[in-house]
Amino acid sequence: MARPRCAAPPTRVYDQEHQDKTPSSRFRVALVGAGMIAEYHLTILRTLPFVELVAIVDRDLERARRLAARHGVPHAFAELVELSELRIDVAHVLVPPDQHARLVRLLFDLSIGAYIEKPAALSSSEALELDRQARERELPLGAHHNNVFHPAFARLRARVEAGEIGRVEHVQSTWNLPLAQLDAGNFSHWMFRSPRNIVFEQAVHPLSQVHALLGRVKSSQAHALSTRELETGQLFVDRWSLSAVAERGTAQLFLGFGQGVPRSTIQVIGSDGSLEADLIHDTLSGEQKSSWLEFWNSYRASQGRADALRSDARRVLSSYLKFTLGIGPRRDAFWVGMHNAIHAFYNALRAGLPVPCDGERAAQVLEWCEAAAAPAPPQALREPPLPEPGPVRAGEVVLIGATGFIGKRTVEKLLEAGRAVTIVARRVSGLPPRIGEIVREGRARLFQAALDDAQGLARAFEGAEVVIQLATGGGDTWAEVESAMVKGSVRTAELALAARVKRFVYVSSIAALDTSASGGKALDDSLATDAQPEQRPLYSRGKIATEQALLELHKTRGLPLTIVRPGIVIGAGTPMQHSGYGMWARDNHCIGWGEGAHALPLVWVDDVADALAKLATHPGYSLDGKALNLCAQPSLCARDIVAELAKATGRPIAFHPRSLLLSWWMEIGKWLVKKAGRRAGVEFPSLHDLRCRALDVSFGCTLAREELGWKPVEGTQELLEKAIRIYKR
Repeated sequence: MARPRCAAPPTRVYDQEHQDKTPSSRFRVALVGAGMIAEYHLTILRTLPFVELVAIVDRDLERARRLAARHGVPHAFAELVELSELRIDVAHVLVPPDQHARLVRLLFDLSIGAYIEKPAALSSSEALELDRQARERELPLGAHHNNVFHPAFARLRARVEAGEIGRVEHVQSTWNLPLAQLDAGNFSHWMFRSPRNIVFEQAVHPLSQVHALLGRVKSSQAHALSTRELETGQLFVDRWSLSAVAERGTAQLFLGFGQGVPRSTIQVIGSDGSLEADLIHDTLSGEQKSSWLEFWNSYRASQGRADALRSDARRVLSSYLKFTLGIGPRRDAFWVGMHNAIHAFYNALRAGLPVPCDGERAAQVLEWCEAAAAPAPPQALREPPLPEPGPVRAGEVVLIGATGFIGKRTVEKLLEAGRAVTIVARRVSGLPPRIGEIVREGRARLFQAALDDAQGLARAFEGAEVVIQLATGGGDTWAEVESAMVKGSVRTAELALAARVKRFVYVSSIAALDTSASGGKALDDSLATDAQPEQRPLYSRGKIATEQALLELHKTRGLPLTIVRPGIVIGAGTPMQHSGYGMWARDNHCIGWGEGAHALPLVWVDDVADALAKLATHPGYSLDGKALNLCAQPSLCARDIVAELAKATGRPIAFHPRSLLLSWWMEIGKWLVKKAGRRAGVEFPSLHDLRCRALDVSFGCTLAREELGWKPVEGTQELLEKAIRIYKR
């Protein structure tokens, strides 16, 4: 089929509601990148009858294969060049932004068009060059600016273009939202590698909307309002402002990343009225000039806004209930924006019309990004290259997961104990500064390897005495958890056996235990795990299965195994909203797993690291085939902790006790609604799991205390100072 040429940007708004017709030919489509966003693209592409999903490409071939299997895509590859024989028309580029331009050029060399997740590139000049190449080769090129298709913004834009508020004079945009990666401490993400990256990763959403209303930026003044230092040592700008003069009016933007109160709005002030869209709640309201007296005009304007908001609120609620009950399509704002953006691109190609956002228009949005990012502080200086690991040393302890919350402390404790340390990390870029410093000083060796990298792990294990497995692994399905957590740990243990290590330490969790009893029943250091794993969430189920699989290796092949089960690990580096205290409905509202009045099995992260270091140096074989609980015994309950957090932060943080039976009945209600909506994979709520989450038990830690001489922090005030009051601002 002839490849449509990308024309100039359209002057009209695309009609997202027109009906697709069954075509005589289909677009053959591939995805490059198998991350989280790929699920959305695949699901939406399957709703287009004239699109054929052909292949998924990802450097992690197993991830590409799993995604392809879930969506019935026939091919999965690790290299882009393998698409060359498949006659692909368009590839969706869903990789980190710093790879966009390079991969799009490679696709062009294969005569494949591109649909690029935002941002199209990292500079306006680069996007223009991609646009030039696409036009010369007559290949499709589009940028995925899904927020231009956000339903509330689409309604606002249509009313503006209909002339309802007259000539547009000014646009005010606020983007003040949480940032999951920031909260989780996932600082390896591309957006944290340079202070300006966050603008190109996140601010492109509101800036694409401002561009759609006002056109190109002509002059601007931007400010970096506040910064914070990340654990990597990099500066992160979390608040920005931009004032600008554009082709068709002026604009002001406030950008806040990692903020506690979600607020995303865009207000348009015209010569004869105003409109404001709330992008979180999918509402739109406004007012126009009228002939009424001022007092009555004021009443009518307020009443009109109230009516519009009420109507939109009912529509959003109705759409949610219909979808949940299975009697209506999915209509939440994020989904609709994604859906309509992808549909608009392919409908335009099919009709021979200009695509909604070609390279030229993407370049103009990037001009806005460049204006907003202008005051970004300089990128941190690159650290010197990391040294080669060097030869194995006597008494080598290999730590897998050393860059994590517990792992970083364990490295320090091992070095304090005089042990030779080998660090195994999945990524060596963006190491925590202290870990990088230790490696560069030659105090620890560093190997790059993941749990599925047998060759890399074998090199790291060669000559080692002890292996500590701290890496978790996870997934959204049992198949993924079993592959990453269970099989990954078993593979690691088998490699440790082959290397003849003297001790293999698996760091599990008290989540593997049956903690459903109440009334203070004590759980000792036994090997018994929860006998009802099918009633537990994936994480707990994975820990249970991993412990059992490793114990089988201990029994049948002599794996020198010791299992360690920390309690609720607290301290600097873990989110304030710990799930051990309850279910956080919001970041300042904790709903208890019960009444929240019993003491919790807390443990300071440094004490967990201390126990692991002591275990690595423990002589003899008395702990082989044993499981050690690591829980302190402070008299702190969930209510106490949440109250202390409120006091330390000065925020209205509240604990809401709720009986487990009430929570269970509420979960059953949700289950009934989902079953009525014929949702796949919905399991009946587990009262057993809720009782386990309450942790209304005490834990015997005899082995750690007697065999290792472990003495955790247990004084209430001392533990509060070290692990709770650290959140004070």
